[in-house]
Amino acid sequence: MLTEMEISLLIRLIIAHLLTDFVFQSNSWVNQRFKDGWHSRYLYLHGIIAGILAYLLSGLWTLIWIPLAIAATHIVIDGLKAKYENNVQSLVIDQLCHFAVILAIWLWIINPGPGELTALKEIFLPGIKIWVIIAAYLIIIWPSSVLISKLTEKWRQEVIDKEQAHAKDRSLDNAGRWIGRLERFLILTLVLLEQYEVIGLLVAAKSIFRFSESRNVGEYILIGTLISFTIAIIAGLTVSLFL
Repeated sequence: MLTEMEISLLIRLIIAHLLTDFVFQSNSWVNQRFKDGWHSRYLYLHGIIAGILAYLLSGLWTLIWIPLAIAATHIVIDGLKAKYENNVQSLVIDQLCHFAVILAIWLWIINPGPGELTALKEIFLPGIKIWVIIAAYLIIIWPSSVLISKLTEKWRQEVIDKEQAHAKDRSLDNAGRWIGRLERFLILTLVLLEQYEVIGLLVAAKSIFRFSESRNVGEYILIGTLISFTIAIIAGLTVSLFL
């Protein structure tokens, strides 16, 4: 039977990965890695950051092999990924590989010694609720943005071309991304508070404010919105199971 401390350890390792791949990594780093592959210095810097965050959040500071294993596998996985196209398929496979490594490491260290367990209880909260909530907000704000961007990429160029043809109708830089992040943040919060009626009002409000006379732009916005809402609602319902 798994204890809360063991589940908390797994969640913290996942949080370390999410921070590494989606918060402490810019698009320029990703583009440089795909351009230079194994010769990109950002590939190795990214791996080092992955190891450091895993080491700090695991709390098992006597197990030096954990950050070394995370850093090494992160570099290998991302180096291999750079050989392929930067699309949704490579993103999903890349993340599955990283999570497989994290799961394997967690299974290996799932039974820490008495001294290490005492240190964990002193440093980290013994429960898992706070870590599940943190992980959920990280997922719906950063990784979800990347996933939605990849899923809607083939329609985005049509919208960009239309905006360039009508300069007066051009949107603000990154406005859609921030709107999506905020709406997912609100929906997740509302689901956790069980305020489902307000979610319906939020959907109606966005439908009004993002209405477009252009059919292709309107459909593009609708697809992105539905994906965004679906991710946030699923995340909220999943977190509710732990609460």
